[in-house]
Amino acid sequence: MRKTAAFLALWTALLPTGGYAQTRLGAIGESGLSATVAPVPTLTSPASALSASMVPAASLTPSLLAPSPIATPQPVAAKPEAAVAALVPQALTALRPAASKPEKPGSDQARASGNALFDGVAKRPAPSTGDDSFVNGSQSDRARASGLSPPTHEELASSYRRAQPKSKAVEVFGKDFVVAASELVQQYTFMGEHLLQQMKPQGMLDLRGKAYYKAAEDFIATHEARESGEARRFMQLLGAWSAHKDHAKEKLMAFKMHMMKAAGRGGPAPHLPPSPIEGGEYWDMAAGMNAQGFIHRELEPKTNYSFFDYSPFVVSYLKTAADLAGAKNATIVEGDIGKLRKPAKPVAMLRTKNAVHYVPGFAQKLEEMADWIAPGGQLAIQNDPNPGQRAMIVKDHGPLIRRLLSEGWAIEYGFSGYGGKWGRYALDTLILTRPAAPEPRSALEAGAVWKAYAAAVGRTDADFNPFAALFR
Repeated sequence: MRKTAAFLALWTALLPTGGYAQTRLGAIGESGLSATVAPVPTLTSPASALSASMVPAASLTPSLLAPSPIATPQPVAAKPEAAVAALVPQALTALRPAASKPEKPGSDQARASGNALFDGVAKRPAPSTGDDSFVNGSQSDRARASGLSPPTHEELASSYRRAQPKSKAVEVFGKDFVVAASELVQQYTFMGEHLLQQMKPQGMLDLRGKAYYKAAEDFIATHEARESGEARRFMQLLGAWSAHKDHAKEKLMAFKMHMMKAAGRGGPAPHLPPSPIEGGEYWDMAAGMNAQGFIHRELEPKTNYSFFDYSPFVVSYLKTAADLAGAKNATIVEGDIGKLRKPAKPVAMLRTKNAVHYVPGFAQKLEEMADWIAPGGQLAIQNDPNPGQRAMIVKDHGPLIRRLLSEGWAIEYGFSGYGGKWGRYALDTLILTRPAAPEPRSALEAGAVWKAYAAAVGRTDADFNPFAALFR
């Protein structure tokens, strides 16, 4: 046990906090560090420590706990169309390859469809025909089960052996197998292939170290084999186990926050901007594991949330967290957000946090998705509070922001740790609000608003102190 924990602690020490969520390979996480772009994330990875004593009390991200099985998701039995319409979130019906060429972003047709009557309730339509492979068992509007128990060590080990019959990971880690698998996979969803690169310093691994490293490779290969039924089953079980383990810590955190507020001491800065339309649809792009904290502490009861992710492990983790938290208004959607198509009803809030950094083509996709927002609805663009990620937002989302400004969208923004409405958030937050009655700006006016935002970014960057967050 000590040798295993020491080796895992060494890996953790070698890894940067925050993480990389893969472009091509796997989970879409909350924070990221790419191979070609320099920004360093500041959110803490949920697997940054191996013991509860090593986790900061204020951390909003996950860790681990006890173990029992979740049933393998099965296709929903056929229901009358009216019944299906009442159950299926529009986020799931939208996650199909588009049946026809999408409307040109910013076109009169795209704007007109976004201005279609929006009743604020966003009735959930029946699923249309299309490729269902992208949702594959993630329909979380099925009746939420209460009192779920986590998978056992034996169930997880048996499932893993079926998925990876040649792997020796169960023997290498012994009774710590589940802990090791959960920690490694969690780190991988944040860092991608950089994890293996940083786990193997040249010349540092002895025979036992090499065995650990090979086991880590096997865990990652299992995560990537998302089309394999056995690999998928193991990742779903592991995600559920990890969520059960973190649930006790989340309940304690929620209690501490409640007591802090009752004592007039506030609490940690929030991450999710509120929905501007009561009862509307709130879509969180590339949610990642940090969404677990949002689900436990930041959801508005009258808003319908959809959290999108590509990893079966993360989807199972978040779905189990929502089950345990009793969050009936949280839908966890597995799939490639690049394949989303326009929903039947406009969305009230579309949130992206650094997805452009680790989802290929997302800047262009968001150009299209902005036209899916309801009049009075908002686009929230967030990033970790550091210069590299601010520069990424200016460069990659700049064309979209300038286009929306020219169409008359309102703009508000704030930088984490600074004064102002949006500066009170844990992330830099830029909010664009679609007008009910568009009043386009001239090119000169739109350019002036954009320059004011870019200048504010420059001033904030000049004042950047990487240690300031420790004292806020």
